[in-house]
Amino acid sequence: MSQHSRSKVTSRKKVILGVSALAASGLAVGLLVTPSATAGGTDADEALEQSRTAFADTVAAKDAAPKAKTLAAAADDATVVSNITVNGGDSARVGTANTQTITVKWTVSGGTKLYGSHASIWRGTDTEDGLEQFLNSEQFDADTDPCVASDGATYHCTATFKIDPQSLLTNEDAGAWKVRLWAITDATPDVDNDNAKTWYLKRWSRLSNNAAPEPVAKGKTITITGKLERANWDTHKYAGYTQQTVRLQERSLTGSYATTSSHITGTGSLAGVEKQTRTATTDRCYRYKFEGTTTTPPVTATGDCVDVR
Repeated sequence: MSQHSRSKVTSRKKVILGVSALAASGLAVGLLVTPSATAGGTDADEALEQSRTAFADTVAAKDAAPKAKTLAAAADDATVVSNITVNGGDSARVGTANTQTITVKWTVSGGTKLYGSHASIWRGTDTEDGLEQFLNSEQFDADTDPCVASDGATYHCTATFKIDPQSLLTNEDAGAWKVRLWAITDATPDVDNDNAKTWYLKRWSRLSNNAAPEPVAKGKTITITGKLERANWDTHKYAGYTQQTVRLQERSLTGSYATTSSHITGTGSLAGVEKQTRTATTDRCYRYKFEGTTTTPPVTATGDCVDVR
């Protein structure tokens, strides 16, 4: 585990589940949480253990509870998790200062009763020896059921995660993350998946654009200058994104933008900067466009129209 991950705040709670009391109450989920005995919060390994403990205890609660289905009927079904999304797609973007909410949604089906389901997000090569970050959801920490029943045996679930770049992230956290997701119904087998979905946490990007001079005499030179920047989670500032392809797009005053050329952003004192020239012939609009990478989202600059006289 990297040094930085040990200083990150994950969950400050430890799962304690009273299996017999849960079974007797008939509650679908009964996660009781108390402040952790570990001062100053817990690390990624403990947060993962909390999730695994909750899964194991909910399985035990299922086993201890009155059977909602006969064994034969349960064997005909299987717990199914589907429609997993992160922020409505497969990525999330975070800037330098503001806390962002990441939303994971999924559907559970296959049984007539849901005993429990939760999602967590994590980064690393695996959960045994290569864990770097692991975050349980706000619902998990608050002992709140994230799932709502609909259509009888189908449950729609939502988990949210608050990501504060000031306290949680460094630049190495940009890139591929995974969703750990478990679900337990009266069907068998249960679902317990460390990599239910891969998604990408990205450093927020921005792209400036200016076409000058305005207005310009016909036949003169127009200079289109832009700068591609992205969030730096180490310094909590924005910095030029070097050696990246940006596309210069143009259109008439009433037309649609089309790419006319592609260019590589500058380095050093011109980090992230791009500058191109065009000859003024008629009124025209210009903008730069960046397609994005696995660590940085795409961004399109606001177009700048030039009056040619």
